[in-house]
Amino acid sequence: MSLIRRTKLTILVSCLTLMVGTQVVFAAAPEGRDDASSLQITGALSYKARIALPRDAIAIVELSDPSVPGGRLVAEHRSALDGRQVPIPFEIVVERAALLPDQPYLVRGAVLSAGLAAWITDEVPLDPSVESPDLGTVMMRPYEPPPLSSELVCGDQPIRVGFLEDRMRLQVDDRAFDLRQAVSGSGARYVALADPSTSFWSKGDRGMLEIAGTAYPECIPVESAQTAFRATGNEPFWSLELTDKRVDLNTDMGETRINVALTEQELLEDGRRYRNLIEDGDMVVSIFDRPCVDSMSGMPHPATVEIQLDERRLDGCGGDPATLLQGPEWIVEDIGGGGIIDRSRVTLNFGADGRLWGRASCNAYQGEYTLTGETLTLALSATTMMACAPALMDQERKVLDLLARIRAFELDPTGALILKADDGRTLSARRDY
Repeated sequence: MSLIRRTKLTILVSCLTLMVGTQVVFAAAPEGRDDASSLQITGALSYKARIALPRDAIAIVELSDPSVPGGRLVAEHRSALDGRQVPIPFEIVVERAALLPDQPYLVRGAVLSAGLAAWITDEVPLDPSVESPDLGTVMMRPYEPPPLSSELVCGDQPIRVGFLEDRMRLQVDDRAFDLRQAVSGSGARYVALADPSTSFWSKGDRGMLEIAGTAYPECIPVESAQTAFRATGNEPFWSLELTDKRVDLNTDMGETRINVALTEQELLEDGRRYRNLIEDGDMVVSIFDRPCVDSMSGMPHPATVEIQLDERRLDGCGGDPATLLQGPEWIVEDIGGGGIIDRSRVTLNFGADGRLWGRASCNAYQGEYTLTGETLTLALSATTMMACAPALMDQERKVLDLLARIRAFELDPTGALILKADDGRTLSARRDY
């Protein structure tokens, strides 16, 4: 995930803690490699203002893949300026094998001082088919941090995030946390000053929240989350739809239908409850934040739901099963019962927009995932084309074949994700916190 790209988004960074040092180029072509196998991107950063850069200024230029939610960092140029002024020349070298054919990329630059973004460019489109792209002089503008006005929802938990001077301010209900950025391999991870077990990990316009060691579902913008909470149960079949104003219960083959105004919620230690929903009788809806498996389809859901309707109790599952997949990256621990090669890395990421991406051992992949009421299917659309050791390539083929045959998933009691193929094989993974 790009460190620079985040600054243009609503919840993104204005406080960037970076390694200070000489020029660094990531994803560079190995020494001795034919120049035809690598792409050299050149240009210079500048601005019009007659303002000198401080000696501690750092220049960063990033090449990113916008097809991945939040942007995937492909290569990076980073250098300490040590008093040098604009124009600031840069060169990014990346293996062509790491770039997807017919895929547009973006270049963005910034200058930071004292760990804070000071100047930033707009995104510049890049066509990787060009032999040696020269971007010329890319103009920067002063960076303006976003105000404290970003509203997100993490599962059922609404939050607000923004920046105050050199720190992030996180508002959760009536609690406020001040956080500073920590070292992170992707995205921007912020940790509370007073409690390292409380953090917010910014990835694009979304993020991951952890409070006192408790991880929440992926945080998404409020405007993307204005959907009803739905739950169902069996024997007898019933369905429940709960919006911010009303609750709708349908059971007894449609003979019992209740649509009433939603009462004020009662907060529980592990969920919420709504009482006194009907005047002529008793109806109580309890929603618990603990996983539930549908008794007929076997599909996992993030919430357990209990409905007390007069003398009857209706049990079932609620919430979007996709939220169990979304969030922090999954690190694969076992492939088809054969383990995984030591020190190799296989990963899975499920976006809230249906995108799928990760690493298959040697190469990165991307695609889409689809959840129905009973099945989970994965459809890969592209992979990079790097060559690795034969053992890694063999493991990668097994991973890609297995992903193409996934039809279901479950979460075991330890929180591990188990993906199930149509031939009985499984792939297991755990969160990368």
